[in-house]
Amino acid sequence: MDNIFVIAEAGINHNGDIEIAKQLVDIVKNSRADAIKFQTFIGEEEKPYKNISYEETKELKAYCDIKDIIFLSTPHSYSAIDFLEPFVPVYKIASPYITDTKFIHKILEKKKPLIVGTGSLVNIDRKASYGEINKFLSMVDNRRVTLLYCESRYPTLTFSKEDFGNFLFNYQHVDVGFSCHSPDIKFALEAVEKGAMMIEKHITIDKEFDCPDKDVSIDPMQLETLVNEIRSFENKRRTQIKDEKRKKYGNSVYRKF
Repeated sequence: MDNIFVIAEAGINHNGDIEIAKQLVDIVKNSRADAIKFQTFIGEEEKPYKNISYEETKELKAYCDIKDIIFLSTPHSYSAIDFLEPFVPVYKIASPYITDTKFIHKILEKKKPLIVGTGSLVNIDRKASYGEINKFLSMVDNRRVTLLYCESRYPTLTFSKEDFGNFLFNYQHVDVGFSCHSPDIKFALEAVEKGAMMIEKHITIDKEFDCPDKDVSIDPMQLETLVNEIRSFENKRRTQIKDEKRKKYGNSVYRKF
């Protein structure tokens, strides 16, 4: 079984301050999550309190490299797609852009894997949302794609295991994860138990820190607990798989695997 990939969503919770952004990287490093993700607003979407400059982004990417943390950021304009190209190994597409053909084609030109939010679609009629997602998938051919199930409600106060299970069933041919907009870790762990291969969770340096997404963010201790619980689940699952193979093949045959 592949490891579950954990993205700590810093978003714009740095308030445009590079030093706070670095504090968030340190928090992610200490938690043993795999990646930290920011959001990039430039051009027509730019808002000064949300963004960090090109040079600061370059500095932040270098800091992530030193800490051995994967740097990611979501582009929120056509300009941001080009802006981020030197820095990100994969593009995250926010759910409002999944129906923007021009935006999608510009990202596809970069020839990188994709992580795709579906929140704004999941909230509408199921048949219609699956139709839009399928239309998007037909555009990307065999590009590696991870679909993130989520609900664009801030904060999200409910999580339907049945709906998530149906989403997993409908998209068995791609990786599926869960982007969590709740202020705790319960729903993220439930998604892992159902089969999520990626978890994206908003973080903040402190619950009392005034930042844009604090109502849907977890603090450093919660993030560490989330990662530990996910890794514990993985270890238990690996043990279960080994035991199943032993029962099926016997110890002597199992050693060949």
